Amino acid sequence: MEKQKTMDNGITHIETFPLQTILGESSKPRITNRGVGIVAAVWCVYSLLAAFPLMQSYNVSFLQAVYWQVCQSMVMFALSIPIWFIVIRWMYAARWYWRGFVHLLLAPTYAVLNYGYLYYMVAWFGSEASAEPLRKSAGWLIYYNLLIYLLQFALYHGYEILRQLRVKEKIALELSSLRKEQELVTLKAQINPHFLFNTLNSISAMAATDTEETRTLIAQLADLLRYAIESSKKDFVPLKDELQFVQDFIALESKRLEDRLTTKFQVDQSLVSFLVPPMILQPLVENAIKHGIAPAEEGGSVCIQIQKETEGITFRISNTGVGISCSDPLATTDGVGLKNTDARIRKIYGASARLKIQSLDQQGCEVVFTLPLK
Repeated sequence: MEKQKTMDNGITHIETFPLQTILGESSKPRITNRGVGIVAAVWCVYSLLAAFPLMQSYNVSFLQAVYWQVCQSMVMFALSIPIWFIVIRWMYAARWYWRGFVHLLLAPTYAVLNYGYLYYMVAWFGSEASAEPLRKSAGWLIYYNLLIYLLQFALYHGYEILRQLRVKEKIALELSSLRKEQELVTLKAQINPHFLFNTLNSISAMAATDTEETRTLIAQLADLLRYAIESSKKDFVPLKDELQFVQDFIALESKRLEDRLTTKFQVDQSLVSFLVPPMILQPLVENAIKHGIAPAEEGGSVCIQIQKETEGITFRISNTGVGISCSDPLATTDGVGLKNTDARIRKIYGASARLKIQSLDQQGCEVVFTLPLK
């Protein structure tokens, strides 16, 4: 797995970690207080449950039956410890079939040893007669011990498989998030040069006619670039800051187009603190001016509407002038403004937030997208 880390100099450094390290497979399983507590609790519950048939079979008190069963459980648990060390600790990196083979060898040994302990303890503290029922039931008791063996290790291996699946799922989500973040960084990195080159072209068109005005435009461009650079370091900015940036950009464009460009803002003032991705409106406004208004002899107007609706906050950027001539501008346009804006909001908010572009009776164009309130 790769992990991204940004250095002080702004360079992104990729650290690589083996998948086994992340899954915890490169180091031996450790004994934890939680693990010991769970095992102890399971054996205690087993001892209490197993004491009831023991009490009925030997006609003794419940406390006496619990005492006998606890002693038996402690032996069963003690015999499990070396098996746990062999299978879980020593063979932690072995293939599953080798572990299965070892279980096939150890399970009968575990069952027979537990039966032997029980038989000889009863014969030692009681008599041969009292141990006789155990001898006659040897097959069933060994089978019962095998079930205990299978149950405890099946629970462990089931838990371990589930843990690894959850870790792998977490890694997959982190990798997906990392790819999404990297793609967003790339898209934002493309927006700034795109904005800069187009604005410089606008200034260049005026440089030969009005030197003083060109100086003013360059100063305004510096303010715009300052916002573009600072906002690119953030994932979200308040809507009021984005609107101010768009107004400054329109003021810059108005110097070039003069009275051929008019604008109108219709914004719900309760939404000015709503957080939006930076540079999300400017490419759409720029596209409206460049492809809709600039080519038209009489110019046109741009209207930015932002309103709260049932499904979220809807943004509408419409313009008069030249309409669109194709059914899907996102699939045919050569620029990066529309494509990048569409890609960014889809990656942040999902496919439902994608841009919707439609022609307004061949007299302009409207771009609409809706962002969720949360």
